[in-house]
Amino acid sequence: MNVEALTEKARRYCAYRERCTREVEEKLLRLGAGRYAIDQVIRLLRDEDFLNDQRYASIFVRGKFRQNGWGKVKIKAALLAKNIPEGDIHEALEEIDTDDYIGKLRALMTKKKQELQTRNKAELRAKTAAYCIQKGYEPELVWEMMR
Repeated sequence: MNVEALTEKARRYCAYRERCTREVEEKLLRLGAGRYAIDQVIRLLRDEDFLNDQRYASIFVRGKFRQNGWGKVKIKAALLAKNIPEGDIHEALEEIDTDDYIGKLRALMTKKKQELQTRNKAELRAKTAAYCIQKGYEPELVWEMMR
């Protein structure tokens, strides 16, 4: 497949929803593109603003925080796995309002405590904290709020 055809397919792929560079590279590899063609297509998509990792990171952070209730640790790990630059990740995570973040964590803790069927306070605290940490909230923050 030539570069023009690959570029058109990649444009449609990016127009459907926001994509990161790694997702586009993987798509182009599946289509049989070589490294040179992939680099050309990526450059064109960036020039045309079809592809922007900073924008992708911001949308990803908002979605995972609001919809899935993920904490910053889990969000950062997911973005790093997609090869998003650390600077873009940091900038996107800064968009999360601190009060919203604490409120979401507090609500998560309350919900989990209600779900657990134990009367043992230590076990209740440990399981609730483990759940919140697994959701990607910072362990220090979780334990501080438990107190």
